[in-house]
This record gives sequence, C-alpha cells and structure tokens, in this order.
Amino acid sequence: MIIADLSAASRYYALHPRMKELMEYILHHDFNGQEAGRITLDGGSLFINLDEVELRPKDRQRLEFHKQYIDVQAPLLKEETMGWTPISGLGIPDIAYRSDTDCGFYTQEAKEYFKVRPGQFVLFFPEDAHAPVIGEGRQRKLVGKIRI
Repeated sequence: MIIADLSAASRYYALHPRMKELMEYILHHDFNGQEAGRITLDGGSLFINLDEVELRPKDRQRLEFHKQYIDVQAPLLKEETMGWTPISGLGIPDIAYRSDTDCGFYTQEAKEYFKVRPGQFVLFFPEDAHAPVIGEGRQRKLVGKIRI
C-alpha cells in the first residue's frame, strides 16, 4: 500500500508499465462535471471507475481484496478514511474470492486506518486488504484499475 500526493505521482510510474498512463489521465482530466461511471482506457486491462458513493461508518465497512488488479483510489470531494491490513495476516476470507468480480471480503476490522484527502491517492496491491469509503456524507472518487 502507498499513499501519496497526486503531485508526486511520477515517482510511482516504475511500479507497473501502465501506471504512468493511468496517472497521467487522472492528472490531466477534470472530473467535476463528468457523470459517474466507467472510463475505459484499454478494455478490461486499464480503466477508471468514477464513483459517487455514500460513505459508511467504520464498523459497517468490510475489508476487500483483489488478485487481478492494482487499485488506485483518489477522493475528489472530501476527506475519506480507509483501512488497511496485509492479507498475509488474515487467513481464509469470510466471503470467498470470486474471479468474475475480482473481489473477496473479510469481515474483521482493519489493523490500520488513515485519512486520504482530495489531491492524494492510494495504491492497493493484491497483498493489501482494504476498507475504503469510510466517513460521513457523499463522496465522489476515482478508482483506477490496472490489470497485473
């Protein structure tokens, strides 16, 4: 897991061959007037979900994990709390991983919680179980997906 300012995104381009393409798209587009939905950059290999969601209390948000994608999450409207736990310490998922949705879940609380503000982003790798969308009110955010 990595948290950083969008202004420092270029430091992370070497982490994956498609990271630069995704981050440059995020940095050079205005998402304020755009409708929520999927922004396809390269089919199922590289895309962004522009989400509008209701933030949840910490005790109602599960840890999720992915095996096929790196998540790049960036809040647009307000600060959002996210949880993180390394998958290596979690055991068997409470809700089994499904390859068709690339998602599985754990119901326990995250080991660590941190705040992410507009102008920042978080990278979650397959070894990172994460609990995003924690807080109060509506959130507009980007969830970039890079196929591994």
